[in-house]
Amino acid sequence: MSASPTFRGTASLLALGIVLICAWQLFIALDRVRQVRAAFAAIDQPSQIQSTTRNQQWIIPARSHGAAGAALQARLRASARIAEVSLIRVEVRPVDVSAPQEVRASAQVAGDISAIAGFIHQLESKTPALIIERIRIEQGDGTNLKIDLVLLARTTTGAGS
Repeated sequence: MSASPTFRGTASLLALGIVLICAWQLFIALDRVRQVRAAFAAIDQPSQIQSTTRNQQWIIPARSHGAAGAALQARLRASARIAEVSLIRVEVRPVDVSAPQEVRASAQVAGDISAIAGFIHQLESKTPALIIERIRIEQGDGTNLKIDLVLLARTTTGAGS
């Protein structure tokens, strides 16, 4: 029994198609493995540029403690305006000689709960990011809240200047 040439040609094309599909699937699987390995490598070893950028988001560039305090006050005013809260008081604390690269301030803000949440988000997420060391929340008039904050900002002041 001999197979017809048409049958042999069809079987050959079918076998070639199966081989090509298997090769294509193997290529896709290897590409996925490569992408996963690259993602793990990026998580394990963040690049120098990313860490420098992340560190810079915490720094207020200033020549003196007073200039850094003024920049901190401006940052608080801008965040309060964006979040639509009332900035009642801001007081920049004197320089701490043991930590000349730190600027601390206390502030008092009033507004509704969603505006207060937006204000806190602005402080901690926008550049230069500020660190909230302490916060006290109390009921204001009506549905408003009043918060007292102690904030920390880092500056380039005192870094060998």
